[in-house]
Amino acid sequence: MISFIAKKSLGQHFLHAPNVVGAMIHAARIEPGMTVLEIGPGKGVLTRGLLKAGAKVIAIEKDERSVEYMKENFADDISSGNLRLVYGDVLDMRTADIGLEQGTYVIVANIPYYITGEILRKFLSEMDHPARMVLLVQKEVAKRIVAADGKESILSISVKAFGEPKYIDTVPKRFFRPMPNVDSAIILIDNINRDFFTETDMPIDEDKKAIVSEKTFFDIVRAGFAHKRKVLKGNLTKILPAQALENLWITKKWPLDARAETFTLSQWKELAKETSLFHIERAK
Repeated sequence: MISFIAKKSLGQHFLHAPNVVGAMIHAARIEPGMTVLEIGPGKGVLTRGLLKAGAKVIAIEKDERSVEYMKENFADDISSGNLRLVYGDVLDMRTADIGLEQGTYVIVANIPYYITGEILRKFLSEMDHPARMVLLVQKEVAKRIVAADGKESILSISVKAFGEPKYIDTVPKRFFRPMPNVDSAIILIDNINRDFFTETDMPIDEDKKAIVSEKTFFDIVRAGFAHKRKVLKGNLTKILPAQALENLWITKKWPLDARAETFTLSQWKELAKETSLFHIERAK
């Protein structure tokens, strides 16, 4: 029988807690026949739970040892078509190439800590994005995503622009082998969509509307968080002239000493819309 141990270079920490698997499946609202994309199945603990819940699982794995292990231990599920194994790096794949279409699948996965940011960026901004994601991530990262301390970050704003994050539960490090140095957490990102970056209701003239592009929005967010000790308005002088910023702050009645971490998603969008309008007007 094939066996293997976790490889540190791949950030592998195998889950061995059925109750955590159950909590992830419940959070993902798995129903029979649903398509689930699992990233890094490892030894298949989560995979088995998903299959028992009736999901059709596509498991992507870059560790050849795991692929061989899964082939041996899940031969019946593979034969029946309930489990499809894909060998390769998920970060190098396009969802369309795997046969996935926008909103027709969910992601449920225990992902390596070191690629959390890349996984979020890839699947939240993909045109063929999932309907929702349930991930096991580092506890502190999960808290940052939901802004548990009331302070926003580039990470939390980036996730909230595409979906609705919710902290589900803490998962103690003892539930993994080998045991990591920190606790993990289950996080749900629900209702994933790109509506945030569609046309706004701010007309420039009779037949034009301001459009908040993804690039413009994140350029502004990154500039706003560039120097955390500075007030937000001061960080944005490379985006808008100081006088334009002053006028905007007065018009919106935003606190002059507001910092990036205190701005809500809707305020960031207002800022992006006004920036777009300013540059369009100046270009006329």
